[in-house]
Amino acid sequence: MATADRRGILAVAILVLLLALAAGVAMVVANAVDTQALGADPGAITPDDQLMAWFARILLVLAVAWLAIGFAAARTSLVRRPGAAAARASWLAATRPWRARESTLGMLSLDRWLLFAVPVALLIATRAVQSSFTGWLRLVVVIGAWTVFALVLRIVVRERSPWPVIAAVGGAVVLRCLLTLIALSVAGPGGYWYAFWEMSVARGAYVTVAFALFLWLFVVAGWSLFAQLGARRGIGAVLCGVGAAVAVPALLVAVVGIERTLTVWDDRAGLLPWGLERIVAVTLQLDIPDATVWWVAAAGVVVLAAGALLTVRRDAVRRPVAS
Repeated sequence: MATADRRGILAVAILVLLLALAAGVAMVVANAVDTQALGADPGAITPDDQLMAWFARILLVLAVAWLAIGFAAARTSLVRRPGAAAARASWLAATRPWRARESTLGMLSLDRWLLFAVPVALLIATRAVQSSFTGWLRLVVVIGAWTVFALVLRIVVRERSPWPVIAAVGGAVVLRCLLTLIALSVAGPGGYWYAFWEMSVARGAYVTVAFALFLWLFVVAGWSLFAQLGARRGIGAVLCGVGAAVAVPALLVAVVGIERTLTVWDDRAGLLPWGLERIVAVTLQLDIPDATVWWVAAAGVVVLAAGALLTVRRDAVRRPVAS
């Protein structure tokens, strides 16, 4: 069996495992939602939701076009067109991360710029539409966490090319945004949250696929680094990024205070679709101890430390042989 075939089978097996894990998470979410029994009202869908739905449809068309160009460029001479090489690298790295390094070789400056800018712009736009252009606190937290994750990976990669992991993470981000945009394009954020609370089958399917794609992002990030760092150091690099992305926001929330942070979030949520407002309201009613955030930050630091140990080169810690 060829190496590419073995890697493909391994990728499918990992995806099946992630879907199974995500299905378990979906069951936990379903139990939590059913316990709250908030009673969604389809009449809460507003004209603003319809406007957001149109924004989502426009973004959805752009995202599908980007993926379609990448798919076609991987098989035809379309790759010679300006920007097509970036779409090709994004598609290959997200679906076959072991080809991330080769897919980014010889790219022009325009392609590299698009490889980075398209996923970032799509992520920001998707989150903005999801919050009806009002949930800026949530947007700042999300973008801040991704920025920390990217910076840590860049530090670990050091002098090596960062473009393989950028292509892999960017492609996975596009796939994840695509799923969210499909949900938002039906009836906007209001319809999105109505389906979340009241349509158990749709909610279960969405949470399963969404969480699996979220985990797949970290899988492709590490896998794309194997050719440059090796398996152990590639996994360590991703753990460093994840740990830092968890620890830094948690530390900021801990310093500000969880109650104060959630209160600000709740004030913003008053302008958001009713679903998010109720989720935050339930969170405030849980009376989460302040120490919880410190524990989350500590967990992030532990993951960061574990990743740092894995990224250390063996020859760097090997003792010199006595003469």
